[in-house]
Amino acid sequence: MPSTNAQQGWVLGRIGGAPVVVAPTSAILGLIIAASWFPLVQSSLIGAGLATVLLVVLGTVLGVAVSVMLHELAHGLTGTALGRRPVRYELYLWGGQTTFGPARGWRPWKDVLTSLAGPATNLLLWFLLRRLVDASASLPYEAAFTIWAVGWVNLALAVFNALPGLPLDGGHALAALVEQVTGSATWGLRTAAVGGLLVVVGVAWHWVLEPLVLAGQRPDGFGLILAVMVAWPIAQTSWRVLGLGRGGSRAARRLDLTTLMQPVAVLPAAVPLTAVRERLDAGAGLVLVVDGERLLGTVDDVGLAALGSLDESAVAAGAVCTVLPQAAVSSATQGEAAAEAMRRARAVSRWLVVTQGGSAVGAVPTGAR
Repeated sequence: MPSTNAQQGWVLGRIGGAPVVVAPTSAILGLIIAASWFPLVQSSLIGAGLATVLLVVLGTVLGVAVSVMLHELAHGLTGTALGRRPVRYELYLWGGQTTFGPARGWRPWKDVLTSLAGPATNLLLWFLLRRLVDASASLPYEAAFTIWAVGWVNLALAVFNALPGLPLDGGHALAALVEQVTGSATWGLRTAAVGGLLVVVGVAWHWVLEPLVLAGQRPDGFGLILAVMVAWPIAQTSWRVLGLGRGGSRAARRLDLTTLMQPVAVLPAAVPLTAVRERLDAGAGLVLVVDGERLLGTVDDVGLAALGSLDESAVAAGAVCTVLPQAAVSSATQGEAAAEAMRRARAVSRWLVVTQGGSAVGAVPTGAR
């Protein structure tokens, strides 16, 4: 979810062949969350010692991390069940990202289910943890408090991620639903972008304007920080998708990827790299490496150069190919949908593979390194 920049982070292991990567910023964020949670825990656990308070704080942070992992696994398992396998799980503690490989016959309604699987899992965790606390009167108060806190964080994650604005799960589900109904990916993205702006307005009202207008009070600092953390990525994504400012919308409408496409070649995973180099030298911009009908990854000139000096006749293409994330595959070739596809691909790959009828017809350089 890998390209070169996708290798950044700490790899915890693999699930179904997909690496589970923790972003380095998660450690810093975990400390910030722990520091902000410490006073509340200390005031709630009257008479508890410092060690007990620290254990509850640590347990809560770890519980949130596990909840985020289960959220992302729900995306991956749902996608796998519908025919698209995950190639990378990335965790940021406050959220995550699941990157999928390409799939044949993928329809927007499947994106709806895949996107909503994460928030649904958090909602289920909240329900189960709440029932656990209610049914276990014999639990020590510290343990019950930790479970209660993790449960409510899961409820917050479910509600927040289900909001109908990009880049949240609810925004992706809304965009896919509109595309399924109208047949237009552009209309889906623009609808979700408008939904995102409405979410930003709601956040600004709840945490900033309501205290000022109705209560005549200054918003507290924590509320302002939370409002910015929630609203900024949504506003930024909505602004970009709608093409507001700098004439972006006009340029996006004129975009035609067919004029930028380079040829692609398809080779079996077992062929040696010498065969890959022959196709690249013959004019292919990108080689797609397959195992039967399954796409394993890609190889280009940059990837070959990065391998250094080796016996290319003795190395199979499948052993060194780079996984192609789903975000780097699109059937859109014109207008704002194509511009958005390029933007998504640029974040994860050097190439955007263009498909028609489930088959690759060309590849466009994204400019990423």
